[in-house]
Amino acid sequence: MAQIPENRVFALDAVRLRLDEAEHPWVSANRGAVGAHWAREQVERPWLFNGTVILHRDLQYDDGVIHGVSHRAPYAGLLHLIKIWNAPDAGAAAKAGPRLNAWHLYGSAIILSSDGAMLLIRMAPRTANPGKVYAPAGSLDQSDIADGWIDVDGSILREAREETGAELSGARTEAQLLCWRSGGRVAIFRRFFLREPAEVVAGRMRAHIAVAAEQEVDDIVIIRNPDDLSVAAPPYMRALVDFHFGS
Repeated sequence: MAQIPENRVFALDAVRLRLDEAEHPWVSANRGAVGAHWAREQVERPWLFNGTVILHRDLQYDDGVIHGVSHRAPYAGLLHLIKIWNAPDAGAAAKAGPRLNAWHLYGSAIILSSDGAMLLIRMAPRTANPGKVYAPAGSLDQSDIADGWIDVDGSILREAREETGAELSGARTEAQLLCWRSGGRVAIFRRFFLREPAEVVAGRMRAHIAVAAEQEVDDIVIIRNPDDLSVAAPPYMRALVDFHFGS
């Protein structure tokens, strides 16, 4: 087994993550710091909810497959990890995931229209990532556990449905996934090819956003070339857009 390739988009055959019912070792070792950071977050962003997410350890890459072990963890633990990764010392932050053996792997739905556009979302103000622009995505959670394994593809479909109303289970897709990693962040993408033009798909998504119970998404952003992507997009999304329109 080898380290997951870093800072480039590459094709991936599968993700195999086995659930360990024990607490994540990093969360156990950092419970005090996680709690203190969450207390500060509650003052600054009281709308955040400390639900259960899935964090990982021992992620390795072998013959087109990512293998690892997954644990239930408080969202507060993930936020504290993100704080470490966003530290001013970029070099140390980049190494933090492998060094701490704490990883955030998440799925992302790349929705492509019949006229060649990519449809992204812009996050609403009262979220953890206000104003950020990226494909429908979210942390893995308890609903993504199936028979002791983590269902990344199921998470991708769920996030797209919850955030945009799009039901992608019947859409044309590819046999392989795509992947991008930086430090402890691992983004897994699946491209979906729809039969309608971007404006039609975006209109339907905006109608869903307008009545969604949880106002997480602010708008739909249509991308037709890399220049359409603003600085509000995180690095993993910039890498994926450049890869898609450059291939």
